Amino acid sequence: MKTLKDMVSSTVISIALSATIFLIAGVIFDQIGKGSFVTSNYQFTKMALACVATGLGFGVPSVLYRMENVPKALAAIIHLGIGLAVYFFAALKVGWIPVEAGTTACVCTVIGVIVITALIWLGFMKYNKNLAERMNQAIRNKNNA
Repeated sequence: MKTLKDMVSSTVISIALSATIFLIAGVIFDQIGKGSFVTSNYQFTKMALACVATGLGFGVPSVLYRMENVPKALAAIIHLGIGLAVYFFAALKVGWIPVEAGTTACVCTVIGVIVITALIWLGFMKYNKNLAERMNQAIRNKNNA
């Protein structure tokens, strides 16, 4: 049951992070386009659903990190592999990868997404490592008291 609770928690956090990035990117592109960011044919709804799918793609597999029989490196490869696969599938469907702008724009977008993903992953890794160190220190302090 704890694993299900962890998976739901990680998924909610991932969806919230995905929605935040979607919102920030939307504001940036609206500013770059000088207020001409327009959608039609339910495109905003499709992008919002792609955002949720991306959150699920990164959130659900993160449960692997809590499984003791799965090496952390393998968990990271599977987690990021699934997350990025879901993202790129969704991104191609809703136009987040600017195919019409040419190969250079597509490659830059893909690299940018991978870099942002790596930075987010490293941030969570650092946070969890610091949390574990603080917990271990608290246990040591309690045992020495």
